[in-house]
Amino acid sequence: MCTAKPRQGGSTINKRIISKIKEFIDLICDRRVLFGIGIGILIGTFCMAGVKLEASVSNTKIEEKARNLGMKYPDEFKVFDKKDVGK
Repeated sequence: MCTAKPRQGGSTINKRIISKIKEFIDLICDRRVLFGIGIGILIGTFCMAGVKLEASVSNTKIEEKARNLGMKYPDEFKVFDKKDVGK
């Protein structure tokens, strides 16, 4: 079992805070609380084991969405050479 001893001296506020911390630590170290946390983790694991996350989107859908957002391929751009601009 966890034990936390309050320090000697100090103000009454510090002693109250230390006693509250001691009570909290004693509660957390209780076997029933730890057992409950363990059962909760097991139940959560079993619930999540059946969930299968799969986000498969085809490449054409991804490209279509990107084009709607403004994507362009480099070979789609016109390239002007500075020497040819004046002609």
